[in-house]
Amino acid sequence: MNTEVKLHPSTELLNQFIQGELVTGKSVVVSAHMELCKSCRAKAEELQAHAVSSWVDPGSALQSDQPSEVDYSSMLASIVKSPQIKSEPIEELVEIDIDVLNHSIKLPKVLAKAASEGLQWKKVAGGISEAHLFLDNETLCEFIYMAPGCQVPVHTHQGSESTLVLDGSFEDELGEYKASDFIIRDGQHNHQPRSKEGCLCFAVLDSPLKFTEGLARLMNPINSYKFKKATSRLA
Repeated sequence: MNTEVKLHPSTELLNQFIQGELVTGKSVVVSAHMELCKSCRAKAEELQAHAVSSWVDPGSALQSDQPSEVDYSSMLASIVKSPQIKSEPIEELVEIDIDVLNHSIKLPKVLAKAASEGLQWKKVAGGISEAHLFLDNETLCEFIYMAPGCQVPVHTHQGSESTLVLDGSFEDELGEYKASDFIIRDGQHNHQPRSKEGCLCFAVLDSPLKFTEGLARLMNPINSYKFKKATSRLA
């Protein structure tokens, strides 16, 4: 795994994670990144400590950027329910084989269990393969493999997409992304992911993506159907 992680969840997203405010799919992708990223584990630990101190001493919240009107009872309940965050991972990453790769890969434990039980890969046009995980009824969660030299059609997002790079790398108009990087794209972005060496990612979408150029736009109704089918699986 790449030890020099460049892209991370925002402080707001980490705060939502430790307070148990995220749906399962988004919580899983944040948790997976934190298993790979020491700095985000430390940051989350700091945020959790701040939340606890704010509950114990409400006056401390008045001196911070946090709103003065806080439901401390709810905050404590969320903290108690949240998994304990440590600055180091409790266990090592799990090394497993992925069907679409020609080598084994170390995955975060939160993703390794699903992968080790067998992923149902489906080939998509242009050297892209997908394998869905059904984690909640609000998000579409999937492993995405991009073969070397392939690219995704130009698209934007009707909501947001959180992507964690697990192996290899890809790039778009805004930069290059390597293992352990955490990327968020939304309706502000119109981009075309592509990979020279091949790339395995885990992505969580809260709305269907929307192709914006060429014949790929004909696939938009299918994207909407795929999202609806995935999110109604557990309803």
